Amino acid sequence: MFKYYFEQIQNVAIWPIISLTIFFGFFMMLIWWLFKVDGGYISKMKNLPLEDDKDLKQGRSNKKKGIAILLTLLLPQMSFGQSEVSTTWNEETLLLWVLIFVIIIALLVLMVAIYTLNVLQVAMQKPKESASIKKESRWQQFWDRFNKSVPKEREADVLLDHNYDGIRELDNHLPPWWTAMFYLGIVIGIVYMLVYHVFESAPLPAELYEIEMAEANANRSARLAVESEATGTIDESTVTYDETASALTSGQKIYDMQCASCHRDDGGGNIGPNLTDAYWIHGGSIQSIFRSIKYGIPQKGMISWEPILSPLQMSEVSSYIVSLSGTNPEQAKGPQGDLYEENAP
Repeated sequence: MFKYYFEQIQNVAIWPIISLTIFFGFFMMLIWWLFKVDGGYISKMKNLPLEDDKDLKQGRSNKKKGIAILLTLLLPQMSFGQSEVSTTWNEETLLLWVLIFVIIIALLVLMVAIYTLNVLQVAMQKPKESASIKKESRWQQFWDRFNKSVPKEREADVLLDHNYDGIRELDNHLPPWWTAMFYLGIVIGIVYMLVYHVFESAPLPAELYEIEMAEANANRSARLAVESEATGTIDESTVTYDETASALTSGQKIYDMQCASCHRDDGGGNIGPNLTDAYWIHGGSIQSIFRSIKYGIPQKGMISWEPILSPLQMSEVSSYIVSLSGTNPEQAKGPQGDLYEENAP
């Protein structure tokens, strides 16, 4: 039958008709695809928030353009069909109108497909834009991981069944930073045990104290040796009053730092006795003062300064104390001890 049509149609080539048939088959497959399109795309297209109807207006504009193109394409075809066929409804006329109908359907399907693809493209771009806006910053992501806290709106997910007089309990986990500190403390404890008690590669605090004291005594012995070479041996039997300005200035600095808290800055006496009058509890000579400084007065609460001050320093502060005799500061402490009549050694 089709062979007869192909052979009887006047002025119509066979190959264009075959091309139109293939064209028709292609668009029938396109229609089938439109009916089989994923329902998810359709739902996204329905819920698409078109901002200010901009996208909707653009789609309508595209639709109008498509109709104009369709009419432009159809008019020549319709005029061609009317001019080439007779008014009688013979087989040739029927075939030509079928071909025109196929072209119309194909163009309509093409227009609908293009419009649908444009809308789907917009629907796929909108979620991406909204996702980019709602995306948290890296700092916020780090802070959430650092604390691992549960938001208030999700506390029902971690609420336990325990009820203590109306007080409910949340099954919150410890923050990661807290657990990290806990594990770090365990590691430090293991390292400490291995270093100090197993391998003994470092001294314990008591051993470290003994080492430092030995070093301090060695430094002090070296300093005393140097001073002995420069000034000779100074003790309670050889000390003499030094009235030079350098000795008195050095002695005053030592007094202000070590002695003023108990005897006042001016020597008038506070917890300790008055050092400016003629009365002395343990003797007022330079030798007695040097001895009191060197060995201390434990029963009165005065420490021994021998481990702290060198013999030269004790000699200088003793000379400065002797120089305070007779200054009579205001509100000085009353006399204590025995009268010492010797003014100066």
